[in-house]
Amino acid sequence: MSLLQQAPRLSAADAVRVARDLYGLHAAASPLPSERDQNFLLVSAGDFGARGLGTHRHVLKIANATENRAMLEAQNAAMTHIAARLPFCPRVLPTIHGDTIGTTTGGSYLVRLVTYLEGVPLATISARTAALLDSLGRAVGRLDNALADFDHPAIHRDFHWDLVHAARVINERLPLVRDTGDRRLLEHVSASALRAIEPHRDELRRSTVHHDANDWNVLVEGGRVVGIIDFGDMVYSWTVADPAVAVAYAMLGAADPMETSESIVRAYEAEHPLRQSERAAVFPLACLRLCTSACIAAWQQQQRPDDEYLVVSQEPIRRALPAMAALLQRHG
Repeated sequence: MSLLQQAPRLSAADAVRVARDLYGLHAAASPLPSERDQNFLLVSAGDFGARGLGTHRHVLKIANATENRAMLEAQNAAMTHIAARLPFCPRVLPTIHGDTIGTTTGGSYLVRLVTYLEGVPLATISARTAALLDSLGRAVGRLDNALADFDHPAIHRDFHWDLVHAARVINERLPLVRDTGDRRLLEHVSASALRAIEPHRDELRRSTVHHDANDWNVLVEGGRVVGIIDFGDMVYSWTVADPAVAVAYAMLGAADPMETSESIVRAYEAEHPLRQSERAAVFPLACLRLCTSACIAAWQQQQRPDDEYLVVSQEPIRRALPAMAALLQRHG
């Protein structure tokens, strides 16, 4: 059975019981989107400040049955590590027994509670102003600064989203893309991106990276980034992967994708400077991320064909690929 097929299937009523039994929260629960886990927004009426739970809104995270506990511990450790340095990432909260990871009745699933961050996803913002792109680059740069001295054994893993392994993942899953035209375009763009990256590979630094600042994990309010959520894709990889992922999704639908990329990189470097080789790798890595996403989505659709969240970015990616191909050729 695949990872996606072992995703939790708890009801809102189940989530209410878990919140009450593990955290003492009496809350209403509503589902939130997730790729391979299950998340619920909890809205509670009581005052839980005495237990350090703070606000009346939280996110209950139910892990996939295949999830390694050590990986959840790594995510919790990372959030705790950066909590005193950054205001815009979630904080993990304890159970009534003081644990950072709980279990559902019978031990079927591992459970965590994290703080809820205000804001709307960047994906819902059509006006990507210069100020917003600057805020995005700076936020990702600050996050990488905070993670620069963080490490955990569990994040040294072979992970299909890791851009270091993009060539292998695309090669394995490209045949699953049904449309012949899309498949040929993905093959062309990914090959061009890999050629552009190859001269720089040995000079790309490695560190702990969030690796998923996509436009649904970046929260915006008042024209600026106020949150970066979901540490589930954290991995020890190329440092430059973080600005590359942010660029990949921010430039979807952009009138000038290259200018969008350059704006984010300039802002990122104000917080976390890049080497010249890393700077040159950002745009092709961003294109490679979009190709990886399309190939992984084709694989995921086979397993959960009715899950709309798994293909939420695919139409914008499909529309962007011809422009990516032209830009890679021009700047390659």
